[in-house]
Amino acid sequence: MDSQRAAWVAERMRQRGYTALICRLPEHVVMLTGFQPILGNTFVILSLTDSGALECRVALPKAEEDRFPRDGVAEVQTYEEETMRRISTTLPSVRQPLAELLAAAGLASSLPSRGRARERSTVVGYESDLPTVAVAYTQIGFPGPGTRDLLHELLPDVELRDSTDDLNTLAARKTSAELIWIQKAEAAGREGFLAARAAIHIGATEVEVAATTTAALLRAGYAMPGASHVLAFAHVMAGARAAYAHKAYNLTSSYVIQRGDTVLVQLEVSINGYWAELTRTFFAGELLPEWRKAHEACVAAQDAAVRVIRDGVPARAADAAARRIMTDAGLGDAFKHGLGHGFGFQAINHAAQPILHPASSDMLRADMIHNLEPAVYLDGKGGVRLNDDVHVRVDSNEVLSAGIPRDLDWLVVT
Repeated sequence: MDSQRAAWVAERMRQRGYTALICRLPEHVVMLTGFQPILGNTFVILSLTDSGALECRVALPKAEEDRFPRDGVAEVQTYEEETMRRISTTLPSVRQPLAELLAAAGLASSLPSRGRARERSTVVGYESDLPTVAVAYTQIGFPGPGTRDLLHELLPDVELRDSTDDLNTLAARKTSAELIWIQKAEAAGREGFLAARAAIHIGATEVEVAATTTAALLRAGYAMPGASHVLAFAHVMAGARAAYAHKAYNLTSSYVIQRGDTVLVQLEVSINGYWAELTRTFFAGELLPEWRKAHEACVAAQDAAVRVIRDGVPARAADAAARRIMTDAGLGDAFKHGLGHGFGFQAINHAAQPILHPASSDMLRADMIHNLEPAVYLDGKGGVRLNDDVHVRVDSNEVLSAGIPRDLDWLVVT
């Protein structure tokens, strides 16, 4: 964990009365340690000492031991679920090393505490009730009821508190070091759109464009200095199918691109656990007047929002500025979702702070990162979405994806 993140975490823990936080979800492990676990079975214990210092202890699968950076970590324990003598699962295997780490942190009163005893009230936060999680592999371990039961067993004398809201609040702001990785993901996204543009032509299929784009994202991601784990997703919806891109998921198909189609390309790319999410809509062969109007409205809506985004502005005000443009263009009903949401440790979570939506109560704060995705969806015809990423600053903001063109000369592919 970089020093800026450590300071934010320690401050939040003191404000909320936490003695410790225990997390295993990969996106939280990334935030709290800077390490991208693969299997979702890494357990992180962050504890405050009596002097107020933040200590980090980690239990992780032995298979991932060589990947874990030990700088700034008080203690690391490994465990194995499977050996040539036995087959087990995560919770029985991690029980003993986790118990030893909890004792070392002075949290488990029933175990020897290695020279520390805790007399003050002990409150330990844990993960619970998460609406979405970021993938790290084809499957990941999840902190469900079994994890909570194990913590209750190992910590019978402490108050276990659901810390989901606190973790979400911490995740909304990004440190300077985390921003660098997100910017690398943004740069990989640009390469993905270059590949998509080259692959789009009349007669190409959505899946052909998606395959070419995904390959480019992976190549660009792994070419970034320090990249060790890259995930890439490209979703392509063309023609009338693009009108349904406002749903909670986008699905590529074998549809053949026709002249005049909108070709909506949505990208999500993660480098070492730090995500970018972006969308461009291309126009195949020619630009029909209604799509010119839709695209120009989306550009103007983005610009209107960017003019108001800064520290201390209500998130709904940014949505209102963009939505006013869409409504004035006669496209208000076709803009079917909020303007944006937070991202970085996840790509797409519409509940991630800050939520830019008419009903949002969130406040924009410096160091938050969110997307801006004004869109027009016309049933039976197609859709246009323009999705860029923004870093909130004290008196202004930075569009992280400004290097990706959004002008029609580039988006109309002939």
